Amino acid sequence: MILKKGIKCKNCQRSLVNKRFNSTPPISSFSYIHADALSDISKEEIAKHIKNLGPFPTYSNILNPQHFYQNAVLLDYSKKNPHPVSLRQLAGFGNTLTKQKIINSANFVRIELPIRLAMRIRDLQTLPFGVVNNFHLAQIYESYYHSFNAFRKIPKIHTIEENEEFCKTLSTLLDDHLFNLSHLLMGALEISIADSLPQQELDSFMSSMLRSRISRRVIVEEHLSLSENYLKKPYDKKSPHFLGEMFQTCNAADQFHQVSRMIKKSLSEKYPEIDYLPDLEIEGDLQSELQFMIPHLHYLIHEILKNSFEATIKYHKGKDYLPPIKVTIIDSKKDILFRISDQGGGINHDKLKSIWSFGKSPELARHSLANFHRIPGLQLYSNLKFTASGSSKIDTTEKDISFMDMQQRAKNKSTLNDLMARPQEYKLGMGLPMCAVYADYWNGKLEMNSLEGYGSDTSLTLSKLGYHSNIIQLDRA
Repeated sequence: MILKKGIKCKNCQRSLVNKRFNSTPPISSFSYIHADALSDISKEEIAKHIKNLGPFPTYSNILNPQHFYQNAVLLDYSKKNPHPVSLRQLAGFGNTLTKQKIINSANFVRIELPIRLAMRIRDLQTLPFGVVNNFHLAQIYESYYHSFNAFRKIPKIHTIEENEEFCKTLSTLLDDHLFNLSHLLMGALEISIADSLPQQELDSFMSSMLRSRISRRVIVEEHLSLSENYLKKPYDKKSPHFLGEMFQTCNAADQFHQVSRMIKKSLSEKYPEIDYLPDLEIEGDLQSELQFMIPHLHYLIHEILKNSFEATIKYHKGKDYLPPIKVTIIDSKKDILFRISDQGGGINHDKLKSIWSFGKSPELARHSLANFHRIPGLQLYSNLKFTASGSSKIDTTEKDISFMDMQQRAKNKSTLNDLMARPQEYKLGMGLPMCAVYADYWNGKLEMNSLEGYGSDTSLTLSKLGYHSNIIQLDRA
């Protein structure tokens, strides 16, 4: 059969189509998990959960086809504006503790949490379907919605006794939400693999979620610490520079040494053949002090120092001498600057542009996800409870435990601590993007300069919160 020029027969076209589709490798939902990670898991057991991979998994009491048509209450809350609050306002509650201040603080938290949670739930709802139905983001969605649903039903608090019960609920909430940070980071990595959201939009979404998380936790933890302090020392008067129980005055150089010892201990396990590790040399204003949340400060220092230590070890592998990591502290009136310098070979300038982004290449994202699954003790499942009818509730059934005991137990739980304590071989690629958000939240800045073939200079500038306490920082709902 003779065909005109430019026309192909149907069989040829079909052959080309089949060839194109057959050449595409099959996509596995968990292709980032290495074979050895599944070696001890029964494939038959995994197969039982296949039905839960759809948009409306059977285990969820919320994610169902009717849910998005029952949003009237949520929409009302999402249209409300959160009350802007500064550190000075928070400190005002705790400068001189009284019964009425504690009750007012409790009702502020009671009103604020549903509004702030509703805003983030709406953000999740407006994401593209291929993003919002991601398993990890669905876990966050369900957690937020249950907390929103439970907290909006809490009646007004009138007495200290009612506040103690409310504080138990808050402590349980913090415990329940520990797993959300891990799922948020893992969700970002899976989005990177699927390329289902442009990098700029992914970074904007992640920054918004993280800032909101920090803001909510600061407000909640501040009220818990005020309530604890009131029970211990009622009507105790604080100094004029008091910022809140969570903000501790600390010596900057001491914090660097403390974190450095933690990193060296973990690196000695990863590199047991190395008899020595780089020294940490600190110069500048060694007596500088600042008020800060210690877990946040430690995480910022940890991620920067860890990168410098490991880069130095790898770049000078086999040499008799490892150059030190140098930290310069510059103390100004309103800010404190840390310059961390290493001779770890530096970073390629093309790669330097992407280190602050949550979006990763598919190959790197798969590797990071596999490492997430290997982190020992990292909580990935919620403790949320439901009524027999499926309604949301926050379970505080431990009636015999006091609020003070719950507070002490809660202080030992932190996702940031779990991430810092993980074995160093489990690289996640999320440390610097997270640090940039944390630094920015506290009116600081994180920057890096690199000379490829020599080393890197990282500068971390943190505002002295006492001088910026009137900035409406905590309104980043």
